[in-house]
Amino acid sequence: MKPVFKTAGASVRGTSHIKKNTPCQDKVYKSVSKDTTTISLADGAGSCSMSEIGADVSTQFVADYLCENFDKIFVQNTEKIIEILLSNIKQLLTEKSEDLSVSLKELSSTLLFVSVKNSNYIAGHIGDGLIGCYLDGNPEVLSFPENGEYSNQTYFTTSETAKDHFRIYKGELSSIDGFILMSDGSYDNLFDKGKKKLAAANKTFFSWIKDHNNSEQKVEEALHLNLENLFTKVTTDDCSVNLLLISYIDELPWHVLLLHKIKSIFSTNNRK
Repeated sequence: MKPVFKTAGASVRGTSHIKKNTPCQDKVYKSVSKDTTTISLADGAGSCSMSEIGADVSTQFVADYLCENFDKIFVQNTEKIIEILLSNIKQLLTEKSEDLSVSLKELSSTLLFVSVKNSNYIAGHIGDGLIGCYLDGNPEVLSFPENGEYSNQTYFTTSETAKDHFRIYKGELSSIDGFILMSDGSYDNLFDKGKKKLAAANKTFFSWIKDHNNSEQKVEEALHLNLENLFTKVTTDDCSVNLLLISYIDELPWHVLLLHKIKSIFSTNNRK
């Protein structure tokens, strides 16, 4: 069966940043090639002056790179994948820091991503936030947040020990039909710490993106409204989520199949 991927992401500024008139330090990004889709999310370090720029650089690089190099990366071992991704990210961040005349530390951020191609996936995570996966529609934790010695400390792509805290997951999709990335601000709303499992809101978000009548734009608008009107009432931090749905051609209704066929025709014409 041929997989079809659908994504939706959103980020909103937390009340603490609104009061200080500082930018949202959470970034979400997606990249799509012919048969690969990647979603990414990063949370810029609150103590660093330009961390939102670092988050932007990191999310864009990892998503675009994996869409172009999925097969090459998938066959590598974990240590090699970490080495390739971190070295490229640090090089880009170093160049950006020199352009901005700031230290590399000022561009610090966490990083979470999931890339899918055919029946395989690669996921990566450094820092806090959480990666969840949906097993037949039920949310399960794929990667927990990692904090430092204190609960408000974590690890960043710029950390000297980044390679020791960068976690990689890969394998076959099998019964996985979706993924969710969340920053630590959204984690406070989407993870039930008492029960130590993902909260019911994760299933609600998944039902939105799974509904074939909802466009990606419509889902993103709904996510944004919920983050802004509900999540920021629970935390003062920025909030962001990024979703990826995996469907299969024979599961799609006829009008969605027709739309995919039209898109494929235009995509083929544009590549000529």
